[in-house]
Amino acid sequence: MPRNTKNRNGSLLYWSAESWAFLSLRLFLSLHLFTAGLGKFMGENGFAFSNFHNGTAKWIIGAFESTWLPGFLVAPYAHLIAYVQVIISVLLFLGVKTKYTLALFALTYVSLAFGQMLRGAEGRDTVQAIAIYLILNCAALYLVRHNKLELKR
Repeated sequence: MPRNTKNRNGSLLYWSAESWAFLSLRLFLSLHLFTAGLGKFMGENGFAFSNFHNGTAKWIIGAFESTWLPGFLVAPYAHLIAYVQVIISVLLFLGVKTKYTLALFALTYVSLAFGQMLRGAEGRDTVQAIAIYLILNCAALYLVRHNKLELKR
């Protein structure tokens, strides 16, 4: 006897494994990116925008002085990366244009990996960690067609 799928399509209980896998990846990646972005604002006195601009951003700029990247490119990137991470994470968590948000996530992490590659041995471990998140992002992009919970398609 055939199943009555008409009543089952909307229920969480009857989602496919792919739908659950995608939701798990989406939530994990968005929460990771959110904590990475907010972590850049944390300092000895807790959360503050000045912690980021006077601490983390200056550290990023200093870390890339020994590379061939010009300072006029590094400085704006260093001052914007935390905001970009938080915005992308919120969009991904809410499911706003999920495929495009995942593509922005990938481009952000490719740019982070590129910067760490330029730092040489100092950035090697970071590049490997970023690669893991990029692989997870690729899996999410592959499964995005199974997205059930999204705010805006």
